[in-house]
Amino acid sequence: MTTEQKNIVPLIAGFLGGSVSTTLLFPLDIIKVRLQVHESEGRSSRLGALRAAGLIYKYEGLGGFFAGWTPAVIGSAISWGGYFFFYEGFKKQLVQHRMGNSMTSRERASILTSFDNFALAVAAGGIMVAFTNPIWLMKTRMQLQMKRSSEMHNIQPYAGMRDAFRTIVREEGILALYRGSGPALLLTSHGGVQFVVYEYLKKHFHYQRARREDTSNVWERFELSLGYLCMGAVAKVAASTTTYPLQVIKARLQQRSQSLELMANGEIKAVRREYVGMLATGRHLWQREGFIGFFKGAIPNALRVAPGAAVTFVVYESVLDFLGGA
Repeated sequence: MTTEQKNIVPLIAGFLGGSVSTTLLFPLDIIKVRLQVHESEGRSSRLGALRAAGLIYKYEGLGGFFAGWTPAVIGSAISWGGYFFFYEGFKKQLVQHRMGNSMTSRERASILTSFDNFALAVAAGGIMVAFTNPIWLMKTRMQLQMKRSSEMHNIQPYAGMRDAFRTIVREEGILALYRGSGPALLLTSHGGVQFVVYEYLKKHFHYQRARREDTSNVWERFELSLGYLCMGAVAKVAASTTTYPLQVIKARLQQRSQSLELMANGEIKAVRREYVGMLATGRHLWQREGFIGFFKGAIPNALRVAPGAAVTFVVYESVLDFLGGA
């Protein structure tokens, strides 16, 4: 395999991993986003995950759990593919600068510090925000719209990703596609934490395996897959927990100013909200909903991100091995 071909292996692996995990767990993402933007004052008006799922099915049917699927898959594939591409590329360049050229991905990981992994992951994430923020904004808005109920409230839903793009640019301007980019840039620390934890666990995992005697190929493949599954899940949960308030703020900033919202009493309400700025949104959350407001949707998020990241990293590492590494 040529050097140029090796350089795109992480891109392909991340692309496939992101696509598979997003599709398998997308209904949980819908529930999470609906909870993140739901405003509540007091316990009686809070909307729980099971209640939200029931109302989505009641008003939208099974299709409601896959609203915004197209931009989600495109965004996830591009994000993970590009993220791994830049992350592995930055790792390779840094190690070449320090040690030389003839090292595999796992050998490079063994000599990088936690700070190195954090900085490289943040740099890769920052680049991807510029490319994918418009996609995530469209995905969030399409997840929040309820097509069956929009007409009676005189709210025109987006017909698809292309229509969403055109409507947003026409009604709000091109810069509206980058709403929520402030917290999105801060959320690059999410990837930093995730890859620090993942690389730390992976380094010790391979160290322990190297100390043992050779085992059968079947058991080795199973052990590797199980290891990547667990490491990916642990790393993602650690990162998601520490940065979740930023995800809530980002969702609030990206939602349409006029939209429909599921209420705890089972009704649908047309609301008009205009969140302006990351700090103002955070202050509004604190004043109206308190500490718990910053963790709305955290339970379905944890149920989604742990297996989602596990699947992503298993697919990523498997494709990396199959195609010859990076």
